Amino acid sequence: MSEKLNISPSVAIVTAGIIIAGAVLYTKYNPPQEAANDRQSATANVRAPRADDHLYGSPSAAVTLIEYSDFECPYCARVHPTLKTLVDKSGGSVAWIYRHLPLQSIHAEARGAALAGECIAEQLGNDGFFEFSERVFADQSVMSTAKYKEYAHALGADIAQYDTCTASEKYASRVDADTQEAYANGASGTPFTVVYGYGEQVPVSGAMPQAQFELVISSLKARH
Repeated sequence: MSEKLNISPSVAIVTAGIIIAGAVLYTKYNPPQEAANDRQSATANVRAPRADDHLYGSPSAAVTLIEYSDFECPYCARVHPTLKTLVDKSGGSVAWIYRHLPLQSIHAEARGAALAGECIAEQLGNDGFFEFSERVFADQSVMSTAKYKEYAHALGADIAQYDTCTASEKYASRVDADTQEAYANGASGTPFTVVYGYGEQVPVSGAMPQAQFELVISSLKARH
């Protein structure tokens, strides 16, 4: 015959409080990411920064934050200003590259936004691409083909060229290549960032706070 464990009400209340507090702390320091799970590689092997990457910062920076992102992901919107701040305060020692990882199964607009961003970059370069990203992340509730075209016009793109580019999905292979590379290196959701520098690559999953990125960068620098 099995025994029934009897717990007094006071003990049950204290135990529940401990469990809830632990859950709050875990969520605070481990922010959720889109379609995330616990799989993450200790190291990564992504392609080196190259001339056609969307770069913010100095191309000669010692450390580059290579982010694989989804324009419709709220956690990507959250980490976007964090990465920008890290570059702005680094004095040229940190740069940021944006690559694509649209989660099409849960974000219907993500791939279209990625292709629109590429078509804007074709005409307006890095500045145009990052201006587009700022506008998208500022209000993800209005994402649509019409809205991307509105942004393209506002940024000064030739609309006929933009329309031809988006209609043909000219940069689909680029978006797909970025996506495949991210998954091959342990990405299980977005944002997925690889801290690339000093001969090492360290993956960071999720919308981590600025201090977490600074810790990884400092650790890399200290070892070299």
